[in-house]
Amino acid sequence: MERALDGVTIADFTQMMQGPWATQKLGDMGADVRKVERLGGEWERDLRAGGELLDGTSPFFLAMNRNKRSITVDLKAEAGRDVALDVAREADVLVENFRPGVMDSFGLGYDDVQAVNPEIIYVSATGFGRDGPYVDRPGQDLLLQSMSGLANYTGRKDDPPTPAGTAVVDEHAAMLIAFHTMVALFHRERTGAGQRVDVNLFDAAIDFQCQELTAALNMDVEFERSEAGIAQAWLGGPYGIYETADGHVAIAMAPMAALAETLSLPELADYDTPQATFDHRDEIKRTLEAYTREQPTDELLETLLDADVWAAEVNDFQAVAADPQVQHNETLVELAHPEDGTFTTVGVPVEMSETPGDIRSPPPLPGQHTGEILAEIGYDAAERERLAEEGVVGGTVQ
Repeated sequence: MERALDGVTIADFTQMMQGPWATQKLGDMGADVRKVERLGGEWERDLRAGGELLDGTSPFFLAMNRNKRSITVDLKAEAGRDVALDVAREADVLVENFRPGVMDSFGLGYDDVQAVNPEIIYVSATGFGRDGPYVDRPGQDLLLQSMSGLANYTGRKDDPPTPAGTAVVDEHAAMLIAFHTMVALFHRERTGAGQRVDVNLFDAAIDFQCQELTAALNMDVEFERSEAGIAQAWLGGPYGIYETADGHVAIAMAPMAALAETLSLPELADYDTPQATFDHRDEIKRTLEAYTREQPTDELLETLLDADVWAAEVNDFQAVAADPQVQHNETLVELAHPEDGTFTTVGVPVEMSETPGDIRSPPPLPGQHTGEILAEIGYDAAERERLAEEGVVGGTVQ
């Protein structure tokens, strides 16, 4: 079946999560993603999870680099710059997430690439933007969760600021990269014109919290975290996680009258207005949790769902993998490990009737496709061998 991005070539100069997750999304839709790595491979290949690698490779790298081909190049060498520029010359899109100025120092900045490829869509992903007072500051997910206010509004009132348990800013920035790449491709299809696209983590972190910022900046209400553990600073009870006799359940928005009747807790019916549920959210949380602590999780969840109360179990990752809906959706897939066995990861999360995404290849070894990519952009066997002998490129060259 035809893939939506068949025929689109991505020159991928990214590392870590912000860029690679975005380019993987494009690869899943059929784009030919040519991953340009330093000699030996991008450093996230060695980033450990819990102090360990997965058969010699970072599971984080494996999660975000399928459907790509790897070419390893010394970008600091003049000949390496020429190779990388030739990769960019043949691309529809270039994506990079170095600090501002790094690609220019390699001779691979927007002006350099546009000079050889006028229709290029050049996507730069940074921490704070191309310029400004923070241009030289490190841009990393935890730092941006902190600077954007996200960590300050997560957790209980007396806890320190609490970051999310995953790299949510990187993830949102990756989605912005993928989406705006598609917008730029659509624009070029209509007009023939390429363009520069700039995405940064700080703006992504703020965009991610658009509803909360709009509330905080326009209302005369002091928003702060609840003492008892309501899950958002902006919402009233019962919104939060509740301890049970053998685990936890989540309860979202629910009319107090429905909860009071369903759980035989008439005192909850006193909080019968939206303002009351906000003003007395801690009392609601404590009253409700005193009850839920005595209830088995499965029985409590069945009671709540039967009464059309928005509730759910609180899973760890092993429970997620065993979840019947996850299995029905085929959310998780088995892929071949680049060196040994197989590994489980997240598959393509969106269904499309005419141009579905698919997984055609596992994450590559560093330089696994150097030779074939060089051949595709015009280097003959002798030139490929020479570049390898001079240490300009690495991996398999023939």
